Amino acid sequence: MAKLDTTERRRAQRFHLTLPIHIVRLSQQRVDLTGRTRDLSASGAYFVLESNVEKGAPIEFFVTLQEPQTTSRKVKLRCRGHVTRLDKLGSADRWGVGVSIDRYQFIRDSLN
Repeated sequence: MAKLDTTERRRAQRFHLTLPIHIVRLSQQRVDLTGRTRDLSASGAYFVLESNVEKGAPIEFFVTLQEPQTTSRKVKLRCRGHVTRLDKLGSADRWGVGVSIDRYQFIRDSLN
């Protein structure tokens, strides 16, 4: 009987988070796609979209994080990377997208 390799290969701890995501650039084109994260780490993300994307494509997106003390201020995580995985989810036009993150930056909304 073959033994399964269960060695963890991720470079960073993964967090199961459902947060809004906004994709603004795919390949070299500006886009306006939205979805929700399922997993997020310092080196990658997995999220669900209602649009197919190209595996290997460069991508830029924002993940919105809400500050717990107030509802008026938000922190956004700006990420740049490339698509590493694409999963068709069910019969609807929903796609699971895995992304390797090359760079990220926290951006705080200014006070109103």
